[in-house]
Amino acid sequence: MKIASNNRLLVGTAVLTLITAGLYGCKDFLANNAVPQGTLDEGTLSNKVGVEGTLIGAYRTLDCTNNTGAWGCAASNWVWGSVAADDSYKGSTNTDQPPINDIEGRHWSAPDGQDYINQKWTIVYEGISRANATIRLLKKVLASAPTELSAADAKSIEGEAIFLRGYYHFEAYRMWGNVPYYREDDTDFRKANETQAQVVTDLIADFDSAAKLLPNTPRNKGRAGAWTAKAYKGRVQTYAGQFAAAVTTLADVKTNGPYALETSFDHVWTGFKQFSDGPETIFAFQASANDGEPNGNNANFG
Repeated sequence: MKIASNNRLLVGTAVLTLITAGLYGCKDFLANNAVPQGTLDEGTLSNKVGVEGTLIGAYRTLDCTNNTGAWGCAASNWVWGSVAADDSYKGSTNTDQPPINDIEGRHWSAPDGQDYINQKWTIVYEGISRANATIRLLKKVLASAPTELSAADAKSIEGEAIFLRGYYHFEAYRMWGNVPYYREDDTDFRKANETQAQVVTDLIADFDSAAKLLPNTPRNKGRAGAWTAKAYKGRVQTYAGQFAAAVTTLADVKTNGPYALETSFDHVWTGFKQFSDGPETIFAFQASANDGEPNGNNANFG
């Protein structure tokens, strides 16, 4: 019995010691970490690295993310272009991506069809939110630390973010026509849909602004440059039926821009690395592979 009693005493003392140490550790943690650690906000990101990282995040939503799905929001738009237009047939089985069956059959109000429509809506407005966040953060950094970024980088970052904002709104316009248009200084997000004519005016204004800020040659591969914005302006004008204006815009892009026709059509649609980013490439989604993401979700999964 004495042995059992001593064991209980030892166990009780050990537990009390652990509790005391835990309480002291908590007190020490709370005393020395009044400001949360490991959080990301405009305070922690208010530097060059933070601005550039936020811009990369805005590019990231060109393709799907883990939270939005894989195919309904894919950068290629193959579901909403080729499948919906009957150029492509999904194939496989009925239980493989059933939303595509409803989209192919024009049953877009069915629950499965609505799922993919929601994916597309979510990804474009996530992209708009990230582009506007980049512009807000850039302005904050330039106001508090004007020398943090070079003038050239600051102009290009703002131009890229405005271009991306236009790109995402254009994707929404192509899907729904009448959509809300958000800018970096909006605080009330309960905005009414704009008319299609208003959306087109805003898109052209954004692409014009981007073209004035961006360098002719993009800072890095996969980024937007001035000619990217001008080409997209012509695309918007074409969609809006402004054909005379589109001819003027696109003739300038063809004559004075850096683009040219490939020597062979098969070079456009190929997996061979030597033909990637060829002379016909105006804007291409750049995916990331073997970067440590365990499921390969950064590698153009959609």
